[in-house]
Amino acid sequence: AVSQIGARRAEPASQFSRRAWSGFVFFFHNRERTNVMYSPEVAGRTMFLCLPVRLSVFVSAIVVTLTSILYIVDNSLFNSLFRNLVGGFGVGGRIATVLGEYTGFFFGVLGTMGCWYGRRDWVKSYNTWLWFRLLCYAGMYSCDLPLIFHCEDFVNSLAPTTEKFGYNPLMYNIAMNSKCSSTRTNFLVLSVLMLFLILYLIWGTTDYIEFTGRLPKHLLRMPKDLTSGAFYSHSLGERSVLNGMWGKYDHHRVSEHPVSMDPSEV
Repeated sequence: AVSQIGARRAEPASQFSRRAWSGFVFFFHNRERTNVMYSPEVAGRTMFLCLPVRLSVFVSAIVVTLTSILYIVDNSLFNSLFRNLVGGFGVGGRIATVLGEYTGFFFGVLGTMGCWYGRRDWVKSYNTWLWFRLLCYAGMYSCDLPLIFHCEDFVNSLAPTTEKFGYNPLMYNIAMNSKCSSTRTNFLVLSVLMLFLILYLIWGTTDYIEFTGRLPKHLLRMPKDLTSGAFYSHSLGERSVLNGMWGKYDHHRVSEHPVSMDPSEV
C-alpha cells in the first residue's frame, strides 16, 4: 500500500517532466522554422543594412546610457574622446552637452527597458529625447561654430577676440598648438555625421513605434453596417400594443392646455 501511494505521488511529477521535455525538444526541433513564421514585413525591417529595428533601437539606447554615465563619472575623458562629436568648445556648447548627456542617462535607460519589455510608451519617450538632442545640437552649433571659424584669431588678435567671445583657454591652446585646421575639420565632419546618425535613429525608432502600434491582422474587425441610433423597435407583445395605446401617448405633453390661459391648438 505504501509503494502504491508513493507511485501515485510520483506520477504527476513524471508527467510534468515528460511534458517539459517534449516542449523542450519541440522548441529546439522547430527553432529553424521560427523565421519562416514571421511575415515578410517583420523580417524586412532592418537598420544599418542587417540589424533588426528593435535590436538597433535597443543597442542605441544602451550606447546613449553608457556615454551619459561616462560624461557624469569622468567629464575630462568624455571631452577628450567625444568633443569633436558633440561639441563643447564654448560655454554655450558645454551647456548644450550637459543638458543632452544628463537627460540622456534617464531616457537611455527608459529606451532600453522599453525595447526589452516591449513598452511602446517608453520607446516613444526615448524618441522624444532624440528630438531634444537635435535641439541641443542646434544650440551647440550656434555657440561653437563662431569659435571654430575664428580659432586663429585667439593668437593673431587675442584682445578683440577675447572681447568678442570671452576668454577661452581651450581655444587659445588649440590655436597656440597650430591645431585649428585639424580641429575644425574633425569637428565639422564628425559632428555632422553624428547629426545624421541621430536623424537616422529618429527615423528607425519612429518606424519601430509605428509598427508596434499596429493592430495584428488576425484581430482586425471590419466595421458593421449598423443602423442609426435614432431608430428602435418594440415588441408586438407589449402592454401598450395589446391595449391599443401604441403611439397614442403624448410624451411631450403638447396637447395639454397652458396654465391659466385659454385652450390653444398645437
